[in-house]
Amino acid sequence: MNHTMVVLVSGVHRGVLEALAYAKSLHPSQLLAMTVVSDEEEQDRITAAWAQYGIDVPLQIICAPYRELTRPVLRYVDELDAQRENDVVTIVIPEFVVGSWWSQFLHNQSALLLKARLLFRKGTVVTSVPYHLE
Repeated sequence: MNHTMVVLVSGVHRGVLEALAYAKSLHPSQLLAMTVVSDEEEQDRITAAWAQYGIDVPLQIICAPYRELTRPVLRYVDELDAQRENDVVTIVIPEFVVGSWWSQFLHNQSALLLKARLLFRKGTVVTSVPYHLE
């Protein structure tokens, strides 16, 4: 059985770097990163930061003009499943942790919705990597 890990990327920041380090520490068969951008400017910004930090993980960029996250991620995981039979796919979601539970709920709506959708997929594991704002 192979293990493919996909780290979701919203930008290049400490939380993403920690999530990438965590994913690498598990020695998956394949490690990928994936981001959803709304326009070419955002794509250029992330691509430049990826290169500036010298990140050696392939970055898949998907354009979704309306900033929708869930559907593009699910389609990408479907594509991975179709390419690799009997793989376990782990989606790594960097999540920033804020001071209170209600702030946490407000700031992580997209992550919560995405996790809820991914949890019902056979052969898919969802992992959150928390990072605290200092």
